[in-house]
Amino acid sequence: MTASRFSRRAAFGAAVFLAGAIGAQGAMAQNANCIDTIAGLPEASRFVGVASRVHVAQDLREASLFTVFVPTNAAIDAVRPALVPILFPVSGEGGAAVDPVLGPAAVNAHILQGRFTSAALAPGATVTVPSRAGTPITLSNNGGKVTLTANGVTATVVRADIPCANGVIHVIDHSLVR
Repeated sequence: MTASRFSRRAAFGAAVFLAGAIGAQGAMAQNANCIDTIAGLPEASRFVGVASRVHVAQDLREASLFTVFVPTNAAIDAVRPALVPILFPVSGEGGAAVDPVLGPAAVNAHILQGRFTSAALAPGATVTVPSRAGTPITLSNNGGKVTLTANGVTATVVRADIPCANGVIHVIDHSLVR
């Protein structure tokens, strides 16, 4: 193979690789980041509000990959009444503020580093992974029904695999704090 022929092949290979990379970026750009995607879920407004107030929302805009287990507003309302005003106060509740230590920990207890779809957990499988708060979360797939257990609370994924540019979102029926 001559040097010019090798150069043409190398240039062609680089062009194909670059086109693939640009195409992948273009596809990702079509999706919003995790927090903006969650903000589009009406049933998740409380989680978004708290994530914003404790500055975790900015993290969910980053290029890192995340899996976010988002409790519904009803799930947050079911948290022990003494904890709701500290961890998940409704915005504008007479100036209620989120606890500066417990609030971020509560939000981060629902987030994993990395992108994990429901298909990644085989039927019958169970795995335990740490949340961003350091809390172990046990994920189980029982015949296609995915459940999470953390802090003595079990939640069921009610809406799985909502894609976002930097991860995936699963809506759950219980908050992972007690």
